[in-house]
Amino acid sequence: MSLPGNLKRLEVQVLDQTLQVATADPEGLARSVEYLERAYQDIAEAVRLHYGSAPTTVDTRSWLLIGALNLAHRLVHLEQAASQHTQDLEQRLQQLLHDVDEPILPSDSTLFED
Repeated sequence: MSLPGNLKRLEVQVLDQTLQVATADPEGLARSVEYLERAYQDIAEAVRLHYGSAPTTVDTRSWLLIGALNLAHRLVHLEQAASQHTQDLEQRLQQLLHDVDEPILPSDSTLFED
């Protein structure tokens, strides 16, 4: 079965599971797998610190879902921070424009005439 457009079928290994994925961005997929595995490692470390050892009998699908949820949670926080940063910049720009008392263009328009 052929894939539409510029999609490529790739196999990726995530937590010892082989997944077939259709993507137009193989490099982005590789980064996504790295982030997911890093999220898994973060969760495993948090569990190890809390309980003294990482669980060995956790279902891989559960780990994948927890890792994906963790990444989605991080994404929400990044989007909120970016939105706040944009609002702060817009507010600062408005303040700077308000603080400028002088007109930006000279009032004598004869400077621009031929």
